[in-house]
Amino acid sequence: MNYVFYDFETTGLDTKFSQPIQIAAVCLDSNFNELDRMDEKCKLKDGIIPHPSAMLVTKVPINLLKNGQSFYDMMDYVYDKFKSWGPAIFIGYNSMRFDEEILRSSFFQSLHDPYLTNTNKNLRTDLFKIILGLIALDNTIIKIPITEKTKKPSFKLELIANENGIEHIKAHDALSDVYATIDVAKIIREKAPDYWDECMKTISPRGLIEYIDTNDFFYAAPEHGAANITYKPISFLTSNPNNHKELAFFDLNNDPKTYHEAGISKITSMIESRQKVIRLYQANKSPIILSSDFMSSSGIFKDDEIHKFKEKSEELSIYDDFIEKVNFALVERYDDFQITREPSEFLEGQIYNGGFYSSIDKEKINLFKNCDNPKEKYIISKEFQDRRLREISYRVLFSESPNVFSDQELLDRKRFIADKVFCTEEKVKWCTLERAKNEIQSIKEKDSNKDQVSYIKEIENYLQAEEKRYESYLSGDISV
Repeated sequence: MNYVFYDFETTGLDTKFSQPIQIAAVCLDSNFNELDRMDEKCKLKDGIIPHPSAMLVTKVPINLLKNGQSFYDMMDYVYDKFKSWGPAIFIGYNSMRFDEEILRSSFFQSLHDPYLTNTNKNLRTDLFKIILGLIALDNTIIKIPITEKTKKPSFKLELIANENGIEHIKAHDALSDVYATIDVAKIIREKAPDYWDECMKTISPRGLIEYIDTNDFFYAAPEHGAANITYKPISFLTSNPNNHKELAFFDLNNDPKTYHEAGISKITSMIESRQKVIRLYQANKSPIILSSDFMSSSGIFKDDEIHKFKEKSEELSIYDDFIEKVNFALVERYDDFQITREPSEFLEGQIYNGGFYSSIDKEKINLFKNCDNPKEKYIISKEFQDRRLREISYRVLFSESPNVFSDQELLDRKRFIADKVFCTEEKVKWCTLERAKNEIQSIKEKDSNKDQVSYIKEIENYLQAEEKRYESYLSGDISV
């Protein structure tokens, strides 16, 4: 099976309202031999204002924000490339929290299947999680740098690369970050092959369930970097009847006798409190969970501790009423979440709202994608049953073929975009012009780095030009 390592540079940290401006990926075979690679950049979509702080990190040339291929052309290329590399294991660094969500959102907003990396025999995992699990087992294989200021470990990719003798030519360049991620993964795979293979067994929901079915109790790797990180001994209880990918485990540092008669409210607090007696893991997010057999030779836990964990795990299996109450608590939490969750009024936040597309709409997506005639694409866009698809197709057309719209439609679209850019509501999650200006001012007050002064000025000039452009959108100008 191939490996695909990938990384993004984006306009901000919000995974739904930020846009990737660079996507890099490298495809390797099962022996880590490079097969193919890509490094794609694109200009900003209409209505996207980049966070100045993000730009200061990436140092993206201002002209790249205005020139080059469109976001939609880039995502078409990326989707086709990723699809051609599969089936593969897709790996990023801290990707489950950020890159995966950015990728899904970008595919969703460009009329592609958002779930490419974990469907059609593709799998996904996160090297950050694998590293945390490894150093909790053996801290000699990957060296983790300690920051001078805080005296705490740092898990920044560029610092880990440097600490382990990996040449990292340009941090925060997507392709450079990809190769740094590959080199770190190579160290783990070569020096801890058994651990690497064990991690690969559970990166799919099916693989994790099978793993759970064939072992007695487990150890969950830490999920957050800290000075003292260790494995949690856990025993599987049940999966949520209304969400089978949500798995509940009992923390064996606790005594089942103390909790097996607990009521529903108590069990809910056991899940939600900081000292979680019941721990939840998402099977589709590649948690690092290792079997007791694999961990037996690690020496992390003493023989008498392991014996107690095993006894507690066996004891839990007889508490059928407790497991039933856990099931009920999980269903209740899930239902409450579904009821209280307010659907986003903005397209960007609707990726998980509205369900899956109908077979008719899926056919029309293919027609839209394969059609070369803009006027015909415009007709197809009107025929989508799902309003999300209508809006996405309008955005594609506005970017690629704005002349298909009537004068009034152009005015409405431009006003819609300008209203978002000039929005002054504090609650919105995207970067507005006002927010970007305030951010620039804050940076200028706090940062006296002379090397950044000229670049900050470039950002300011860019924002001023964008402000004038979007003001014209409100003036009734329909030129394209």
